[in-house]
Amino acid sequence: MHKITKIEKQTKRDRYNIYLGGVYGFSVSSRILVDYSLGENQGLTDKQIEEIKNADEESKAYNRAILILSYRANTEGEIKTKLSKNFSETVVEKVILKLKEQRLINDADFAERYIEQSKKGKKLVGLELLKKGVDKETINSLMLDKDETQELENALKHAERVIKKYEKSDNQTQKTKLYENLTRKGFSYDIFKQVVRDLGIG
Repeated sequence: MHKITKIEKQTKRDRYNIYLGGVYGFSVSSRILVDYSLGENQGLTDKQIEEIKNADEESKAYNRAILILSYRANTEGEIKTKLSKNFSETVVEKVILKLKEQRLINDADFAERYIEQSKKGKKLVGLELLKKGVDKETINSLMLDKDETQELENALKHAERVIKKYEKSDNQTQKTKLYENLTRKGFSYDIFKQVVRDLGIG
């Protein structure tokens, strides 16, 4: 049994140093201090100390995740990668589960918004989502619902900029540059052919 002999607030942070038997033991946030009703002269077993430390780590990881999400939406994979730099796999998994239960992260919702807002072609958008940790099945399912008309309009906007840049070049050069540009942007060959027909440079 370890006796809490002193609880001292840290100067610049909302954290408290816990002293056991006159020696610094560990620190906790104000929330953990209240949740576990920690007070001077209180006795703690090794198991209780370990539980308190774990809870504090989870709290820190959760707060870090909330800060990350305050800047922009993130996928589950992105949050895992960022948290794993400072926290254990066990802590990260618990935080991820909590975030999912609170619907603060949802890969399907993220991917749907990402696809809707992107001006790139399906192929590139799919690769970007894969890199962000969204599973292939979710991506493929959402891609089936992607508006083909909107994708063609996006491709045409890219194409118009390319054609303007090479307006003095011959048709073949324009088509080559157009194909290179649209391919880099993730548009399919079918979209490229449609763009060429619509722009009348076939």
